[in-house]
Amino acid sequence: MTAPALEACDLIVRRSDRTGSFELSVSSLGISSGEVLAVLGHNGAGKSTLLRALAGLEAPAAGRIERRASGPVTMVFQRPIVFAGTVEHNLRVALLGARLSRGEAERRTRESLERFGIARLTARNAATLSGGETRRLTLARAFALRPAVLLLDEPFEDLDAAGQESLSLDLRRAIVETDVAVAVVTHDLRRALLLADRIAVLKSGSLVQCGQREAVLNRPIDLDVARIVGMSNLIAGQVAAPTGDGTCWVEVDALHRVPVPVAPAVGTPVWIGIRPEHLKVDVGRGEGISIGKGVLRHLVSDGVAATLTLDWAGFELRTHLIAGRGLARTLAAGDSLTLSVRPEEVHLIGRRSKMGSIPGQSNAGTRDGRR
Repeated sequence: MTAPALEACDLIVRRSDRTGSFELSVSSLGISSGEVLAVLGHNGAGKSTLLRALAGLEAPAAGRIERRASGPVTMVFQRPIVFAGTVEHNLRVALLGARLSRGEAERRTRESLERFGIARLTARNAATLSGGETRRLTLARAFALRPAVLLLDEPFEDLDAAGQESLSLDLRRAIVETDVAVAVVTHDLRRALLLADRIAVLKSGSLVQCGQREAVLNRPIDLDVARIVGMSNLIAGQVAAPTGDGTCWVEVDALHRVPVPVAPAVGTPVWIGIRPEHLKVDVGRGEGISIGKGVLRHLVSDGVAATLTLDWAGFELRTHLIAGRGLARTLAAGDSLTLSVRPEEVHLIGRRSKMGSIPGQSNAGTRDGRR
């Protein structure tokens, strides 16, 4: 396997200020050329500190950052920085240290501005740009440097939904075209998932899980990680005896149970985790095994997807339907809906402080996710 372009090894970063002290601890984390690592976590988890350490802006108390790819490591900060002067001047200033010929500097400037759709703004005073245009300028300036590694701290902040969507698509295209290694910090899970190949989750300064995107989304190691990666349906239960056909079940109460792919010993207390997209409203299409009826409490639509909140066995569950079509157009609060799941899309988490030993639920990838 190709060595990472940038890798943190046994990294510890400590800092203190008037709000207290903080320690970031990362045993192993690498970013490879052409991939996007999304760094997720609650506020104060250490996401921006990790980016600054990778950029060389925070001195490690221990460990090291190994840089293996040729080319600069460039960071785009959460608050966009622009230089006085025109948009073109902003790129030219960034390229001064690269010692390029005038022709090459002009070519890179034009290429980067076109890549992010702001070539028409070349002569505009950068101070007059909108928030979205300023975000695009900072990314164009970063890509003009031809970085080997690009570190992005909340690149979509303060943009409306349309601006976020457009910029994330242009950014993804630029990453593919340039083969740059990218680490991006964002609090917006949807934006992260549009970009990410892998996901790293920080909690209280520690890297608690890292792996391929689908592995982390579908097999979070604990409740905190489950919530961070959008596995919002979390149900307390106890492993029941398999039925005659061999199906494994977790019992929630005398009337409710959920099928699972495999299960630990009968009587083991567990959390059942189901992503909203894996919980189905059963309309007779054979999309899994029925788990009984839930009562619709709320339906909210953004015009693309309708999010349903239901009461099932005393737990609040969420699922999605396509907005404006079929069932989503006829539902009202109080409706009783049959729900179903596929056992292979149900995840079990031990009801302890850490992930229990559950057959078939691998803990591989909780660090760097490269095994």
